[in-house]
Amino acid sequence: MNPIQYNLEESLGYVIGRAGRAMANRLNQNFEKSGYDVTCEQWAILMSLWHKNGQSQKELAGITCKDKTSITRLLDGLEKKNLVVRTPGKKDARQKLIYLTNQGKAFQQELLKLVKQTLAEAQKGIKARDLGICKDVLRQVTHNLS
Repeated sequence: MNPIQYNLEESLGYVIGRAGRAMANRLNQNFEKSGYDVTCEQWAILMSLWHKNGQSQKELAGITCKDKTSITRLLDGLEKKNLVVRTPGKKDARQKLIYLTNQGKAFQQELLKLVKQTLAEAQKGIKARDLGICKDVLRQVTHNLS
């Protein structure tokens, strides 16, 4: 009986995972070098709040694909950095809504500039057409697994 041949480095999941970690690590480095005490995971929450301020933890969890525990931990960190505040919901005081502080709002332009810089680094040498195909393929993978 022949063992099944499997090359981890050729696995789509492995390649996607490595690319994602490399991008996250570089973004974290770029934030740190520029003096921002924010992680790429926290940035995703800030980005979501810049689009729609006053979201519930559940909404943020869905948008960022994080579980309840992870969102709580990330929000705790953002709150300690005075970037967000939790306020009781108007209809249900048990539901906390997350709002940006003035400092959280002020970070938007500079963090976005660093994100664009990081994306440019990651996409260097990749043709726009190939990048479009890559995104389409990854969207199809996501659709297939959802």
